[in-house]
Amino acid sequence: MKYIYLLLAVGFLCISCSPRYDGPTEELETLPVSQVVMPIKFAKDSITEIPVQYIRPTVCHSFYDFYYERNDFTRTVAIIALKQNSGSSCPPSQLEYTATLKFKPASLGTYHFKFWTSTDAQGVDHFAEYDAVVNH
Repeated sequence: MKYIYLLLAVGFLCISCSPRYDGPTEELETLPVSQVVMPIKFAKDSITEIPVQYIRPTVCHSFYDFYYERNDFTRTVAIIALKQNSGSSCPPSQLEYTATLKFKPASLGTYHFKFWTSTDAQGVDHFAEYDAVVNH
């Protein structure tokens, strides 16, 4: 009798867990920065807002977060967008949006910011680069 219940349970699991999913899907995509309004001086332990502009390639893209990499006094930044694939077409959108990067330096010194702007045909990344001094 136990084996019959076990076979029924396995059968129901196989039927109910279909590997095919036709609903909307989401994926993360890195978008280039189009413009930055970068301050040149910062205060230690104080939050400064840095407006970062980017272009949404389609109406299915929306801001998700920043790609933010720290390496000593160098910061590499890009936009991470969430692309929703709803099964229907995603019309192109060349509207520019602004996301705010909040930066709070913990040490005095010169910080070097690299905002990713593109990748060329040879696969080389290009950046808009800025230096910002934290002196107080």
